[in-house]
Amino acid sequence: MGGGPSLLNRQDIHVVIVGGGYGGVQLAKNLTNKANYTLIDPKEMMHHNLAALRAVTEAGFAPKTFIPYGPTFGNNFKQGAVTRINPTEQNVTLSSGENVGYSHLVIATGATGPFPGKLFGITSMSEALARSKHLLQQVQLAKKVVIVGGGAVGTELAAEIATDYKDKKVSLIHPRDKLVDPNTSDAFQNAVKEKVTKMGVTLLLGERVTNLDKLPKETVQETTVVTSKGSHIEADLVIPCTGLKVNNSAYKDSLPSSMDKKGALKVNGYFEVEGTKNIYAIGDCTNIPETKLAYNAGVHADLLAKNILAQETGGKPKEYKPASFFLLICLGRADGAGQWSTSLLPTFMATNIKSKGMFVSRYWGLMGQKVPTGK
Repeated sequence: MGGGPSLLNRQDIHVVIVGGGYGGVQLAKNLTNKANYTLIDPKEMMHHNLAALRAVTEAGFAPKTFIPYGPTFGNNFKQGAVTRINPTEQNVTLSSGENVGYSHLVIATGATGPFPGKLFGITSMSEALARSKHLLQQVQLAKKVVIVGGGAVGTELAAEIATDYKDKKVSLIHPRDKLVDPNTSDAFQNAVKEKVTKMGVTLLLGERVTNLDKLPKETVQETTVVTSKGSHIEADLVIPCTGLKVNNSAYKDSLPSSMDKKGALKVNGYFEVEGTKNIYAIGDCTNIPETKLAYNAGVHADLLAKNILAQETGGKPKEYKPASFFLLICLGRADGAGQWSTSLLPTFMATNIKSKGMFVSRYWGLMGQKVPTGK
C-alpha cells in the first residue's frame, strides 16, 4: 500500500483475519508494516485454486498451486480452524480452545466445494500434494471420464483433460442448459459450447445425475452414470464438480442473524457485517451482488485495509460499489472465453490473461516467494 498512515504503534489495534484465500492474503499483505494483525487459516498453505485444475492434468504442476503462509507472514500467521466468534469479548475461539482477541475482525472464509477446485478438509502440504498426484494418476489411467457439474470448475476441467489427453472420452453433465454461469450471455454460451465440443467433450445439459452418491469418485473403476433423463453413460473415472457453497463454518453458530439464506454474511458498502461492531467480511462469503472472483476479493481487501487505517487515523472511509459483471475462464492452455458486462471478450484476452500462466507468478509474487521449478 506504499506510504500513508500506520497503526503499528497502537497496541490496542489487532486485526484478526479469518481465512487465507485471495481476499484474506491480500488484506494481510496490505496490513504488513501498517498494523498488528493475525491471519488464521486451517491450512498451512494458500490454495491457488485458479490453477488447481492444471495440477491434475500436468505432472509436476501441483506444487505451484500451494503457497505456504509461514515464509510470508511468519508469526502473524496462526494455523487453526475458528469455531466461535464472541463479539462481546471481541475474540475468536479456535478448535484447539485457544482464544485470539481482536479490535477489528475480518471474515474472509470464501466458499467450499469438491476437490480439486477446493481444498476443504485438507490442511497439510503433504496431504494436498498427495491428493493432487493421485487424481493426476487416475486421469492419466482413465479412458472414459465423466465430470459432474458444468460450472466454471467443471467446464475448465473438462477442457483441461480434453486438451492434454486427446485419446480420452470426456463427458460433462450439467443440470442447467447454461454452462459456467447462468448470468452469461448467449454469445458467451455459444462460444464456450462450440469450443469444448470441438475439443471432443460430450455435453449433456439439462440433466441431473441421479446415482452420484453410489458412484466411485476420483478413482478408476468401471461404472455407469445415470441421469434424470434416462441417459446411461459408461465411465471409468467420475469427478464431481458440483456447485460451490459459502464456507460459513467459522461464524454460522455465532452470527446466525447476520447471514442470508445461502449462509453468506450481509454487509454494507463498508464491508461491515450487519448487526455487529468492528466485524467485517470480504470475498465469497459476503452477500455483495457481484460475481464471486479472486480479483474482486482482492479489491475488497485493498479498500478495507485503507478504510481501517483511515477509520483509526481520523480519515474518511470510502464506500465500495459492486463490480460490473466480469468473467474469464480458461479452456485448456491456448483457449478461453470471457465476458465483461454484456460484451463477449476476445479469445486472446482470456488466453493471455489466464489460460497460459494461470496467475501462478502473480500470487507467488504477492506472497513474496519464488515459484517452485522442476517436476
